[in-house]
Amino acid sequence: MKRIAILIATTGGPVLVDRITPEPAPQSMMCLRRQSEVLPISLDYDDFVRAGSGVIMREFGPYEEGAFRLDVSGPIGTGLSWQLGVFAAHAVFKSKSCELSDLETADLIVWLSGTVDNDLNVGDVDHMAQKVEASTVVLADYIAKGTPIVFGAGAENATFLSAHKPPGGIDVACLKTTRDLMDVLGLGTKDKDRGNTTFWVMAGVATLALGVVFAWSGLFPQEGEKTELEIKIPETKPKLTIDIFSDRGQHPTYAFSEDLNLQVRVNRKAWLLCDYEQVDGKVIRIYPNDQVRDVQAFDAHTDHILSASQSAPFRIRLGPPAGQETVTCYASEEPFLGSARPVNAAMDRMRVTLKP
Repeated sequence: MKRIAILIATTGGPVLVDRITPEPAPQSMMCLRRQSEVLPISLDYDDFVRAGSGVIMREFGPYEEGAFRLDVSGPIGTGLSWQLGVFAAHAVFKSKSCELSDLETADLIVWLSGTVDNDLNVGDVDHMAQKVEASTVVLADYIAKGTPIVFGAGAENATFLSAHKPPGGIDVACLKTTRDLMDVLGLGTKDKDRGNTTFWVMAGVATLALGVVFAWSGLFPQEGEKTELEIKIPETKPKLTIDIFSDRGQHPTYAFSEDLNLQVRVNRKAWLLCDYEQVDGKVIRIYPNDQVRDVQAFDAHTDHILSASQSAPFRIRLGPPAGQETVTCYASEEPFLGSARPVNAAMDRMRVTLKP
């Protein structure tokens, strides 16, 4: 059985998809290092898996359990660039011809960054230069070892990657759809008109059926060269991110008459706006509200408690009916105007379960 290591590219370094476990749980979750810590992006992962909103159950299901626990080797921040790697991991998990692997014993390492929409198109993402730089040290040993490595990304990202060249054995694949990704994994169905053309770079061939494939060399140290890397990355302003959570984790459960604990963190100084969607679908603006007289921007890298503490500006007391409700918070570098929901602002959500 072929062993494939799936790496999700992040600016903090590549994150390995360790394992996927079907769970008889109400929601799918992404956990850190096989521990009980649930990552903040678990809500988005559940949406990506769930029938209706997502594609995993539709493409690889049905599963009796209805949910998954996906374990990863490191943290993954906000955004959706993990979707391509997660789709690949579920494809390998479903396959009878290959299995998820660690880096040491992998027959193939697949490094991925991109989004996947409902039509299975692969989208481009930001910060590719930083993601590549953060991966160099981790992958250096496997380049020397000769493990085949594939870097997969959307069209514009692949064009960017093609301008840099790691040594032989690493290829870059331009993935237009997840069908191209399945071909990279060796799980696709080749059309008759593709003949014997394969994914791997062929002499004189610039464009293959799955998209543009580029040979890479020069970004990593070549044989006989110093292993010290000197990669010049353009200085870019980090994308604004927001994380919301409670003292009971990312998926809190509250009983009627308890106060909601709502906390928020931003990576840059930002203005906030928060909505609360009730079980009946009604949406209430909970921040700013008439109890907050002095609305100011929130400082970066600080845990701010919005409700349910002595220092909080207001309290939200929860009541019936029972069910699942959602807090959605937006962050912007400029003050929000009017009551409309913001466009192009950073956003995070927290689902709250209410019980009698």
